[in-house]
Order: sequence, then C-alpha cells, then structure tokens
Amino acid sequence: MIIDPQSNMVIKHSADNPPSYDYVAAQASPNDQQQPPSMTDKTPNQQVQLPAIPHNTVMAVHTRTTPVMQPTVYHYQNPLTGEHIASLLPPDHPEMICLQQGGHVNETKFGILGIMAAIIWFPLGIGLCLLDRKVKCQRCGTVIDDGLCG
Repeated sequence: MIIDPQSNMVIKHSADNPPSYDYVAAQASPNDQQQPPSMTDKTPNQQVQLPAIPHNTVMAVHTRTTPVMQPTVYHYQNPLTGEHIASLLPPDHPEMICLQQGGHVNETKFGILGIMAAIIWFPLGIGLCLLDRKVKCQRCGTVIDDGLCG
C-alpha cells in the first residue's frame, strides 16, 4: 500500500506491479515539488527537521539521457559498376582508397615450399610454386589469395 501525502489518497498495489507512469509523472512534476529546507535558515542551536518519508514510498528518479553518438555513414559510388555503397569507413581509409581507385594493387609472394619444389622438380615444380603463393594488396593489406600452404 502506498500513501500519497499530497492528495491523501491510498493506492494499493502488489510488489510485483509498479505504479502507473501517469501517477509517478504527476508526483514528480516540477510545479508540485516542495523545496527542502535550506541549511542557512537555521540558528546555531536549531536542528533542521527533514520530512519523514513513509516506508515503501515510491520515489521518482529522473535521469538525463545522454546523447548517443551515431556512427558516421559515408556514401560512395563504385567507379566500375556505378553501384551505391554505404560504409562506416572514412574516405581516407586504405580499403576505401582501393574502392575509389577501382581495384587493389596486387603484391605476390611465393612460399618457401613452392620455391623449393620449383627448383627440385623443375618443370613440374613451377605449378606447385604457383599453388604456394600469397597475393596481398599493397595499399590496404587485404589478402586476395592465401594459397594452399598459407
């Protein structure tokens, strides 16, 4: 049971059911709030009497909502296909530079096993050397082909 000291109303509810929003909002409206006694109004021997809060009283607590930072969405157009692309990456990000230029700058590295196979089992080892290669973009670092041994 909740006793409302301002309106002399008794509101019954169980512990599982909180009061309605309208009721709590009406209790916390800024026009109806009473100012607490200030500490400067008392004399040196006088004690400040704080209002008694009944047990199981519903208190409304208002918090300020903090603004949520929304991520910046960048819009691009693919130069090869004309397709519209929305991305969270800024224009100076290496992956976006590759997208704006229309492709990656390939860098190929051959693995040690492929090189040894090319030397030992020449000319068939050349095919094994081509299977053991890693293709990576020089600009953005994206692995384009990892190879069989990678």
